[in-house]
Amino acid sequence: HSKISKNIEFCETPHFVLGENERCPFLNNNGLCDIIINLGEDMLCQICSDHPRFRNFYDGFTEIGLGLTCEAAAEIILTKEDKTTLNLPSDALKLPIIKFRENLFAVLQDRDFSIDERVDNLLTLIGAKLPDSVDWYLVFNGLEKLDSAWDTYLSRIKDGIQSPITDNTLDTAYEQLLIYLIFRHFTDCRYDEKLSERVLFAVLIYKVIKAMNKSNSIKELLEIARLYSGEIEYSDQNIN
Repeated sequence: HSKISKNIEFCETPHFVLGENERCPFLNNNGLCDIIINLGEDMLCQICSDHPRFRNFYDGFTEIGLGLTCEAAAEIILTKEDKTTLNLPSDALKLPIIKFRENLFAVLQDRDFSIDERVDNLLTLIGAKLPDSVDWYLVFNGLEKLDSAWDTYLSRIKDGIQSPITDNTLDTAYEQLLIYLIFRHFTDCRYDEKLSERVLFAVLIYKVIKAMNKSNSIKELLEIARLYSGEIEYSDQNIN
């Protein structure tokens, strides 16, 4: 308990005192949490209990997903070969927003097409496309930043986000990325009615991450996706 007290800064917003490279003082050499090991999960604070989870709220049920900012979660999500399915209540598909989202998933999971063809089909379904005249490097470079490593990847989209990669090796990984993006960001359109904008957001992030992944490797994809999530998804200002 003395170690816990020593590593908490008691201020207006109490928080752990992070160490080198912003590492939590309670992570041991194996990357495991000493609090859980010694005291059990019930002793975790709210942010540790929630991280990296996010929630979609509906009348009668709540969806819970894992965010890509956690390395382990990113690897689980993006290296999965099977098509993603959701464990939904039996009457969930009666909701128009859920039913339409299932249509989006079906287009993205149609493996008879390449991932870029599926994205084109997705845009056709919503009747919208990304604007041609936007300099996306300037947009992303102008956002609030947390990690200098993000700058390295941002520099890779100075010439645009049209990836020249034709190798389809990572199609399934990019499919999982797009499903994640739709799952996490689409359903809030029931509040703001920005249906096409939220689908376009998913397409934009996919294109940006793919253009950044010059090596077309799963290892680099995992790192870029992790950085993207931390830089964009955990900042309401950046999302907006």
